[in-house]
Amino acid sequence: MLGQGWESQWDRVGRRPADVQAVHQGTQGGTDVAVDRVLSFFEAVHHLKDWLGNDPATTVTKADGDALINGCPKLQLCADLANGSKHLTLRPDRTRTGDASTTIARSDVSVFVGTGSSAHRFYVASGGKEYDVLEIAEDAVKEWSRFLSARGLT
Repeated sequence: MLGQGWESQWDRVGRRPADVQAVHQGTQGGTDVAVDRVLSFFEAVHHLKDWLGNDPATTVTKADGDALINGCPKLQLCADLANGSKHLTLRPDRTRTGDASTTIARSDVSVFVGTGSSAHRFYVASGGKEYDVLEIAEDAVKEWSRFLSARGLT
């Protein structure tokens, strides 16, 4: 939101893993809503670097955020998924993972008959490996938390 500091984006990042957890445990809305919630996490966590870099109240630069992302495979996955959802495709020269085909490749779905809800466990394919979306989300928040704590911001 305009006029708010980086902390509001960090708060948003902090709420998104609960959305991903809810998708895994079972929620209303079906697959499209589940995918929206997961992509929302990736976008929020990746854009934190921009909020930090644009907020004059911190000494964190976008380059600092980029260095963190480039040094953390889970944050690289988040970056590629956020940018892929924003731009439709990843350009080979813009991917953080080195794999322009990084994507949410599959899901396991449990439908709870009669309740109108379902649970989705999504998996990301990148670099010939598969990653659980919930684990990516949890690890990404931990990585940013360590980064912010080391700078005295949390």
